[in-house]
Amino acid sequence: MASTPGGQLDPEPYVRIVKNSGMLNRTLQAICINEGMNKNGVKAELQQRIIDRIRSHARTGDVTMFNRLKALIENPNSLQPGHNTSQYSSNANSMSPAAMNSPSINFGYVRNGEFNMPGGVNFRAGGAGGHHNIEFKSSPFYTIQQQLGETEECQVMTAHRQTVRMRLRASDHPILSRVVNEPTLRVMVFCATEGQGRHDIAFPHQSEIKVNGGEVKANLRGLKNKPGSTRPVDITKELRLKIPIYTNNIEMTYALTTKASGDPIRKFYLILYAVKIVPVTDLVKRLENGRRITKEAVISDMVSKSRDADIVTTATVLSLKCPLSTLRMDLPCRSIACRHVQCFDATSYLQLQEQGPTWLCPICNNSAPFDNLAVDEYVKDILNNTSRSVDQVTIQPDGKWELHTKIEPSRKSNGYASSDDDDLVEITESGDSVKVSTPRPYSTPLGSMPQRSYGQAPSSTAPRGSGSTSTKRPIAAVIDLTSSGDEDDQPLVRAPKRQYSGYAEGSPKVYRPAPTANGYPRP
Repeated sequence: MASTPGGQLDPEPYVRIVKNSGMLNRTLQAICINEGMNKNGVKAELQQRIIDRIRSHARTGDVTMFNRLKALIENPNSLQPGHNTSQYSSNANSMSPAAMNSPSINFGYVRNGEFNMPGGVNFRAGGAGGHHNIEFKSSPFYTIQQQLGETEECQVMTAHRQTVRMRLRASDHPILSRVVNEPTLRVMVFCATEGQGRHDIAFPHQSEIKVNGGEVKANLRGLKNKPGSTRPVDITKELRLKIPIYTNNIEMTYALTTKASGDPIRKFYLILYAVKIVPVTDLVKRLENGRRITKEAVISDMVSKSRDADIVTTATVLSLKCPLSTLRMDLPCRSIACRHVQCFDATSYLQLQEQGPTWLCPICNNSAPFDNLAVDEYVKDILNNTSRSVDQVTIQPDGKWELHTKIEPSRKSNGYASSDDDDLVEITESGDSVKVSTPRPYSTPLGSMPQRSYGQAPSSTAPRGSGSTSTKRPIAAVIDLTSSGDEDDQPLVRAPKRQYSGYAEGSPKVYRPAPTANGYPRP
């Protein structure tokens, strides 16, 4: 085994073998396949992947994996039966060790195509000795550029806690030098369970991520009972990438790799990727220039429904407000699979999916992925021909629309009379006429009401009898018919309180001196 004087693994002799021994492409491809790396590319790319891998094993001190790859490089006959490789050993013996620094390039390179095309990720579970093909479900909000470092396997933990550690240096990955200057390039943590098919991002039920000792605040569970709503964790701000040789420590502490609901116990795989994010504004522009639901198609669908004898069609009210933001829509869109005319605003919908991707229509709750979204030109035409203050229109079965006029509510609603029905019947004392009047509000001051002291005789302004010849308008007596009939017609008249007016006869008089100017008695 090649080792340095300090006892560390020395990969440089095998780096020179890979670069200068004249290995054929099929031999390099066989080594890449055996190591779980991408076998596509030109010869220089294949060589660089193998060099990066053996240097990575030496840097992490993984003796087992280092010896395994060293044996493949020294003896490719185990991979290519019948192929003469004696020249490799002779060339290797004639070389002397020397430090060689070459730039690292990616392995397991992934590209996501335009319009959310699926992209696959092939990786080897670090230290497991096996090969696991993982394909993440694609997202319009980012495209994977390159895997950073090895994939870490999270063993099954049903009760105790376990910590998985990863190390990252900018000098090992040239793309990290661009992350510092390009805001759209980010470093994100992905995680998935073992299994077949395309995987959602999923972290263990109880987990936390730390970068350089500081905890990363992120939602690792997603929305409740919504698989696929978990987002990758952006750790770009926590990394120290301006110093190329600085080693960033990424840790994930986890437990309960199975939920209490009885899901099967599975392993998890933790991966670091350099990704390029796509802003919501760019996606909105892509929608605006992409698919469209034409105005003629919408009207034709309305007319066909109105002609159906089994469907009774009437005028409907279309809201111009987005059901998500409750604001007037700017770019109305809906899924091409939706059968309703009501739309939602593209910006509001994409901002919501960026936080927790569910891709469900907020109106009918059916699937509405980004690829199926389209701009509704019928609703867009209504928005362009109405003022910003209009938030509703009435649509006729034939597709014609008009401004929606709000109908004033009736005096009675839900079987209950309105407050205007609580009128008072006014009966004059003369008995000549009966009038109905609205009761005074509660805020009417007491001074505006006719008052009379209890126990006193009526004043001279009181109404006279029917035989009186006075021309003054008689004062009306108001009878409240809504009051209880058990109440007395007249209020109880209490006897006036007796006031003390002097001393009783025969009682001794008490002398009290007159008060002084300041109110106190004289001494």
